[in-house]
Amino acid sequence: MKKLALIAAILVSGMTYAQQQNQQPFIKKIEVMGTAEMEVVPDEIYLRIALKEYKENAKIVNMDKLEAQLVKAVDQLGLPKENLMVDNIYGYNWDWRKKKSDDFLATKSFKLKVSNVKMVNNLIEKLDPEGINSMGVAEITHSKIKEYQNNLKLQALKTAKEKASHLLKGIGEELGGALEIHEEDYGTPQPLYERSRAYSKAAQNDSYQSDLEFKTIKIKSNIRAIFEIE
Repeated sequence: MKKLALIAAILVSGMTYAQQQNQQPFIKKIEVMGTAEMEVVPDEIYLRIALKEYKENAKIVNMDKLEAQLVKAVDQLGLPKENLMVDNIYGYNWDWRKKKSDDFLATKSFKLKVSNVKMVNNLIEKLDPEGINSMGVAEITHSKIKEYQNNLKLQALKTAKEKASHLLKGIGEELGGALEIHEEDYGTPQPLYERSRAYSKAAQNDSYQSDLEFKTIKIKSNIRAIFEIE
């Protein structure tokens, strides 16, 4: 009998607890999205430069000479040597019918960080055009992009709060504290990696000095926030 009474007491206690859990007060809330964005001119341009050995009067202009020329050009631009790094090395046979080792010509690619388009034009002028296999933009960014992104997140959150407050005033309600804050990360949009007009004009006119810049980078932040309605 005592056992039955004990079991009944436990069941009643469990049911009471479950009812208390299900009877939590209803919280009125509003969910909004805040957005902030800005555009910046990139100050870190990463070039991919591929140098190639070539034949000149039956002699090979070797990679050591071409690389030394590139290193000198980088130094003349006032850039630290750490800005230049080897990206890849490969070779090819300029005449597939010949099998001698000196018939294989090396190609070596580098990555160089510069701060503006004018440096790109000045670099081109200092290199042997015959020794350049290709040159293009590998990446562009900004040295303070993380700082800008963090500031935009705060701006986006403030925008979300202002939006929620404005909407609630329209129905005579007051904004309470934040219940949830979520960052909607869609990644940082990257600009098109196209040659600027300055690059093309410089190739056509040696006296032309460009003051144009690369396309701006758009940085955007989206914050989804849920606020209590008082």
